[in-house]
Amino acid sequence: MQYTRIVSSGLLALVLASTSAVAVAQTVPGDPPAAEAAEALIKENLFTVSPVLETELSSDSAVPVQLQFNSTPNTDQAVDIRGITAEGFTRTVNVNGEEIAQVVVTRLKKDTNFVDLEANDFTSQFGVDSKRLLPTNSISVDGDEAEFVQAVAQLSAKEETDDPQGQEDKETTSTEDSSVDEGGSSSENPVAGGYETPERLAQEEEEEVEREPNVTYNVTTDGCDAVVDLASGVVRQQSLSQTLEDGVVTETDACAPNGVVFPIQKNYEACEDIVNRDSLVATPQYASYYNDDKGARYDLASCQPDEAQFYVINEDYEACSPEMNFAGEEVTMLSQLAYRGRGGKQVIVSECAATDKVYKMEREYGVCGDYVDLKGGTAEAQYSLFYVDGKATRHKVSDCMPDDEKSYEIVEKQNCTFDFDFDQGKAVINTSLVYTNGDEVEVSVRECSPSETIQPIQMTADTSNCTMRHDFGSGTSSEMAMWTYEHDGQLFQASPCITTDTTYTHSKVFEKNGIDVCTPIVDLAKGQAARQYRTEITVNGREEVIAGCQPDESAMLGIEATVDGCEDAASFDHDLVAGVSYGRERFFYNVPGQGRVYVTGCQRNDQTFTHSVSPNGWKNNDGSLRAQQLVDVSINVNGSAYQIATSYLQPGTSEVAYSFVRNEDQPDLPKAYYDGCNQKIPTNRTAIYRRPDGSTLSVPKGAGPVADGGDFCQRVRETRVNPGWGIKAYLERGNLSLRSDTDSQGHSRRRHQNAYWITIKGGNARITGFSNNDGMICHFYYINREEERLKITEPGTGKVSYTTWTGIKEVQDGTRRNCGVTQAIGLPLS
Repeated sequence: MQYTRIVSSGLLALVLASTSAVAVAQTVPGDPPAAEAAEALIKENLFTVSPVLETELSSDSAVPVQLQFNSTPNTDQAVDIRGITAEGFTRTVNVNGEEIAQVVVTRLKKDTNFVDLEANDFTSQFGVDSKRLLPTNSISVDGDEAEFVQAVAQLSAKEETDDPQGQEDKETTSTEDSSVDEGGSSSENPVAGGYETPERLAQEEEEEVEREPNVTYNVTTDGCDAVVDLASGVVRQQSLSQTLEDGVVTETDACAPNGVVFPIQKNYEACEDIVNRDSLVATPQYASYYNDDKGARYDLASCQPDEAQFYVINEDYEACSPEMNFAGEEVTMLSQLAYRGRGGKQVIVSECAATDKVYKMEREYGVCGDYVDLKGGTAEAQYSLFYVDGKATRHKVSDCMPDDEKSYEIVEKQNCTFDFDFDQGKAVINTSLVYTNGDEVEVSVRECSPSETIQPIQMTADTSNCTMRHDFGSGTSSEMAMWTYEHDGQLFQASPCITTDTTYTHSKVFEKNGIDVCTPIVDLAKGQAARQYRTEITVNGREEVIAGCQPDESAMLGIEATVDGCEDAASFDHDLVAGVSYGRERFFYNVPGQGRVYVTGCQRNDQTFTHSVSPNGWKNNDGSLRAQQLVDVSINVNGSAYQIATSYLQPGTSEVAYSFVRNEDQPDLPKAYYDGCNQKIPTNRTAIYRRPDGSTLSVPKGAGPVADGGDFCQRVRETRVNPGWGIKAYLERGNLSLRSDTDSQGHSRRRHQNAYWITIKGGNARITGFSNNDGMICHFYYINREEERLKITEPGTGKVSYTTWTGIKEVQDGTRRNCGVTQAIGLPLS
């Protein structure tokens, strides 16, 4: 048994219409893997869309929105979007007090085929000033170009594989016992495509009697009317389910809502507003309709009033000009009735007509100047007309007009300065024309001009308080005078000092009594000198200086150089580094009749004198043990030697090292010390060097070797007698052995058979004897030794030490002693 099921894209849109659906879009086959989606490159302004229908915006939840493309997408690869629309969601958020609309595109659709998009990859946000998205809104979407191009290509591929019959309800089948396709993205119906007539089926049944019919199911909207829900503002789509056996409908269910809804739209543009002049209210009307999922439009109702909205009709006075009655000085207001309809469009209900609002005109004098009639000798006040409306707004209605009832006489007033005619020597009196207005304010109607009623006054020229005016360009000076006049018993000055016709010729004065009156100007760079002169005039036989010293550039004098007076070598410039000296010169010019005039003192010139050097001493540098040769420097001037420097160190002079002579060690007695008996004396070493000039230099080198100052110990001699220090024995018979206990090596025994003297020296000598058959006969003497040693006392510490005892004399005592019995006998000697 096979099953077929179709899931509407509109239903899927409603299922995803939530906040979470906006954040995460459904993934369908053909979408890029999650890892690739995470690395998607978002391109700005990938495509531009606008809402198909007017859509309400909400900040509480995401609202589904159908979109259509406005222009060709901004892709590098050309794509064909004909017949393709888009779906998505929209909502608003508040950011820093500003309302921001967000649009997310989650699906591309063409007919019944669609491809889902990653919601995070196709977004737009923009500012809004209303709660609705209109079809006129253009929305720029940023997105993943590669994903968008792939989705368009998938829609084009699906369209090519669709049934060429273009069936409206397509089916997707699966084998018996298979699960139903929840994605609902397939639009194929192989069973319907392979449908055959009942006659053919009957023939096949005869051939195969035992075959079971092929049962399929089909869901379609054909034959089902949509349900209009005006209360909810939507139209609910209905569909029915059909059971088919071998392609023949055997059972049909009743139509029922399938979950797909279409919002009811209002068209205000198709209807006129209802105007109520009595209540001054206009009510808008609209025609209702909806668009199905194929874009087809269905009208629901004709024009009907929208009870939720109304517009207030206003009486507009500003749209009309008032009527003016200047004779009666009255203003009548006109008005028209109008209101602002949908979209802010102004709708006029009636044209301008007179109202009962009448205002009285008023006169204003302060804004207009008076009317002046100079010929008539009068001035009249002027006014303008205005009125104040009901809003206390002032309106001007006329220009300035004269008032015959307010006329003033114009009079002449002497409040002006005089004009002066110096050619005629006259002072002309000026006057002004004024009048006094109704506010008792004096108003001038004509500026100062010569009076027609008062005669001019004769003036006098005075030169005593004026200086000359000098015109150095023309070489003349003019006399100046001051004009005065008398008026009302007082003397007035008519002008400052001005020139008269009296002139004087200038004279150039260079010298007086053979002496220049000015210092000449010298230009050494150009080699010229200019004499200067004063400008004078003669007034009444007396000379007056009118200008100070000025150069006479018309008679320049040449400047020459000379060494006269500059031969002293002491004043030369000596360059010891370069090894030359420079001579000196001075400059002068010749003044006819006066001779030479020197303009500079002696200064360096280009004449050079080569330096001669001779050794003279050394410059010693004891720190580095080196010296440099010093020289005397001189020049030859006119056959005579002149010494420039004595004991001079020339730059670059090489250094000569000092010669080492010897080291000298000086004892430092205050630091002497004792080492046992010996005195140790530290020394200070000094190195002796010989300079190139033969003198010597002592350079401290620090500590030298320690010297031996001699033995300073105190030695005292002590003596003693050491008895029994030795034994002298005589053996007459028997055997006798004699040894010393202090002999650590042990001497070999000596045996004697015959009489014999045996002597042994040293402490603890012993005689050991034994007898033989004949017996032993022996006697002996003690040997005593006189000894001495030194007591040594060290200097400084007082430490005492002794030397060992040493013998100085041996003495045999006079007592004879027998050796004893013939057995071993030990005799200690000390």
